[in-house]
Order: sequence, then structure tokens, then C-alpha cells
Amino acid sequence: MLNKTREILIILFAVGLFAGCEIINPEEITPSYVYIDDFTLTTNLETQGYASSKITDGWIYINGTFIGAYELPATVPVLTEGETDIIIYPGIKENGISGVSMIYPFYNAYTITRTLTAGATDTLHPSCTYKPSAGIQFDMLERFESSNAFGGVETEVGLNTTTDPSLVFEGNRSAIANFYPDLDTFRVASSEPIAFPGADKQMFLELDYLAGMDFNVWLKCNTTDQPVYDEVLTITEKDYWNKIYVNLNPSLQFFAQYSPISIQLEFRAVNYDNDTSSIMFDNVKIIQTK
Repeated sequence: MLNKTREILIILFAVGLFAGCEIINPEEITPSYVYIDDFTLTTNLETQGYASSKITDGWIYINGTFIGAYELPATVPVLTEGETDIIIYPGIKENGISGVSMIYPFYNAYTITRTLTAGATDTLHPSCTYKPSAGIQFDMLERFESSNAFGGVETEVGLNTTTDPSLVFEGNRSAIANFYPDLDTFRVASSEPIAFPGADKQMFLELDYLAGMDFNVWLKCNTTDQPVYDEVLTITEKDYWNKIYVNLNPSLQFFAQYSPISIQLEFRAVNYDNDTSSIMFDNVKIIQTK
């Protein structure tokens, strides 16, 4: 009897050990994989300007569940197979800061349904457009092709346009400010005021630039009394054309206390090194939610 009891205990122990191993080491699920290429942006040239963009990240939803934000291009493991709904929101670096990623509020998401296979990789080439005019509006759209929306504010260096093909970023013209040892102060403002949109609106500046020195983005707020100024951002020099998305919302919230009427965009710089240099601009856009 004692031996039979011992046998039963040994069997129960073995069964329990096996079950415990199954709990500790469950069967692994083989994921499907989605390779997501860089985004492409398509625009209406006349109403939205050139399709210049710097979409760095994809915020990814699988069957309605957020699985993460990935720097693109990226291969993303997905714990599902079969027919799968995929939504990718275009992400940008807010104010050009590498560690601050956000969904850009003015681009549409890329949506697709694909049949995924465990262990296999599906490739996506996401694309997007600006959201429809019912939801957003372009308050400034300056390509410098036939105009220059900026004027000097009693400073030495102005903003002109160039048609030199070796300098122009897109189209036939870009804007340029030239600095020399005896001409070192730069400040220009947008000629046409933009109606103050309200502190609750989302507003961004989009800008392509090439800069031999740091420069500053300012907003001027026209009020019922004296104008109020806010320094939005210092943009560091770049020896290549770069795209930046500048969040203007903090300035709008600051201006809200001053009975704001309208705002104007300013660029400023000082040639502290007293060298010959230049700053170039193209595709200046200010966009807001309605």
C-alpha cells in the first residue's frame, strides 16, 4: 500500500511539474511582420504649396489598437494574422527636436487592410495628404515664385529672392538674406497680418531653410494697445536644406491675455561672427485648425 501511494505521488508530481513548465514556458506565437517605408506627401500646388515634408515617424494602430510609434523606415512585428486593418499616422519632430515626436495634426492618416501571414513580411509604402479644407486652413503660403511676403523692419539685411539654380530649393525662386562684415543685423516681418485664431486652435509654421548661422522665429501680436512679441524658437544653422515644423500654440496661449487682434511672423538673426554668410528660406506655411 505504501509503495502504491508513493507511485501515485510521483505521478502527481510529474504531472504538476509538466503543467508548471507549460505555464512558465508557454507556446510562443510567431508574429507577422510589416515593413513600413518612408511616407510620401501629395499636395495641391496652388492651394497647399509644394509637397516638401519631413515625416520621420509612423504612429501605428493594428485592428484599432495602438502598438507604438516607430522611426521610419521600420520593420514592425504584429501579433496577428489574416485580414488586418492598419492605420499609420504621420509623425514629425516638434520644433525639430529629435526626442519629441508627435502626430502631425494637419496630415491625413494612411489606412489599409492587408492579409498578414505569420512569419512573413508585408511591405507598405504609406502616403498622405493634407486634411480637407473643412478642417484646416492655410494662413500663409509663400513659395517666393512671384512674390515676397516679408519686408525689412529697419535693419541692415533684407530678404530678397534668387533664381540661381544652384541655390534654389524648389521651383524657380527661393528667398535669401546675405550677411557681410558690415551688414550683420537681420529682421523681417510678414506684410499681411493673420487674424488671431484663438488660443484653443492648433497652429504650426512649416519652413524649409538653409542657414549659415542660427536665426530666430518670432511672433508679433497686434492688440488694442501696444504690440506684444514672443520669441518662438531658435533654429540652429544647417549647411543643407532642412524642413522644420514649429508649434505656435504656446505663443497663441501667451497672447490670449492681451486682447489680441492679429499676428505676424518674424525672422531675426545677428551675424555675431562678422563673417560673410547667408540664410535661405522656401515653402513658408502657417496652418491652423478651423
